[in-house]
Amino acid sequence: MPGMVRGDRARAIGADELQHVSDRMLGNVETASLAHEAVLGVEMGLLRQGWPVGQSLGALPEVRKRLGIGRPAFREAVTILEARGLLDVRRGPGGGLFVAAPALEDVVGAVVMYLALGQKTHACIGEFRLLVWRAIVDVAIGRRASLPDRTATAGVDGFAADLAEQSGKPTLALLARLAEMLVRISHGPAAPARDDVLEAAIQRGDPAKAFAQLDDLAGVADRDAPTVALEVAERAFSLSGRKSAMALAARMTRELSEGLGTQEAEWETAERLGYTDNVVRQARRILQDFGIVRCHKGRKGAELAPPAAPTGVIRLLAPCLVASATPALDLRETIAYLVSSAPVLAARRVKVADRDPAAPVAPWAGADAFEALTIENHLLELSGNPLLAIIVRSLGLANIFVGSAPLVPPDRGDVIAITRRILDAVGAGDVVAAGSLARMKLEVMLRPAESYLAVA
Repeated sequence: MPGMVRGDRARAIGADELQHVSDRMLGNVETASLAHEAVLGVEMGLLRQGWPVGQSLGALPEVRKRLGIGRPAFREAVTILEARGLLDVRRGPGGGLFVAAPALEDVVGAVVMYLALGQKTHACIGEFRLLVWRAIVDVAIGRRASLPDRTATAGVDGFAADLAEQSGKPTLALLARLAEMLVRISHGPAAPARDDVLEAAIQRGDPAKAFAQLDDLAGVADRDAPTVALEVAERAFSLSGRKSAMALAARMTRELSEGLGTQEAEWETAERLGYTDNVVRQARRILQDFGIVRCHKGRKGAELAPPAAPTGVIRLLAPCLVASATPALDLRETIAYLVSSAPVLAARRVKVADRDPAAPVAPWAGADAFEALTIENHLLELSGNPLLAIIVRSLGLANIFVGSAPLVPPDRGDVIAITRRILDAVGAGDVVAAGSLARMKLEVMLRPAESYLAVA
């Protein structure tokens, strides 16, 4: 790939350590073929460069030579990268491969597909939006941010996105838009553009009143909310318009989950659904690359390959974050706010269920950075909100390639020690203690740039 753009951070870490940390964020990525291995390699290479949107990677033959793969595998890799919106292919003089960025609509579709395959309910979407709202209001009160001008036109994504922008938090603004799109696509109640009670509480610096009003705006969480359907993912992917292969991928997943088309060849799918052979091929390769299906040659077609992993979502959202030129400090602060919300969720769920949510983590062997990642991932899983877990991991992966601070800061031991105490509080279902410790942890994590980093 061409020279680095924002890759000083990646160079400083070192290839082995970078791979180790990336694996903790992504989880196991099983590449089904040389083409899928090349796709992952291109993604990691672009992340190291800061995902330079618009940059030319060179003519097709040049790129294939650098990747060191044959023509069939290269064509398949380009098909996947183009269909997912990661690369643009331009033909003719001056053409070649150019870096593109995933659309937020495609991230929404990938999130919904993951939730549907995991049989998650719509309740986790509303709960995640409330977590983002609380983080934004917390920042606004802490920084005494000015409220958006009432004479200005309110954004379509509600008060939270506007307030985050006003508070100088572009990452939280992006997550507010993502959450609102998820709520909208699942037909949930839209966020208001403004709220007088909330704004008065923010101006007074009254977090208790502000958070209570956010709870009222969000509504009562429906424990009996319906499971997310794959039809919602189809609708979400269609929002981007330009990615028919992504929408078709969602439809094919739905059909496979219903036991239809498991023995169908690509040309048969194309003929039945009215797509070209190329679009069907793109859709199947996308699903195979995300680990959702296993594809077979000939008439055997494809088969569903559960359980669904969050890897596909992370591999779309992390480039989206890096390509938006989000400041490293903003990423780290957003991670800190979201991670600090996990303990209370976990403790509440234990208290309601009156049981320990999972086996305890092994005894502390020392302040090791990779142990920190393992414990944080464990705590995020205990929160019971799959969206929170995958969003934080996406932020963490983006942070690796954007951040300029040392990977292993000196105060990581403080964070690990607090997290251990949090896990004890969670196991006991002690919501008050979990909340107090989470606040203490947030203060440690919000120390200057040399403080704890990449906690996803």
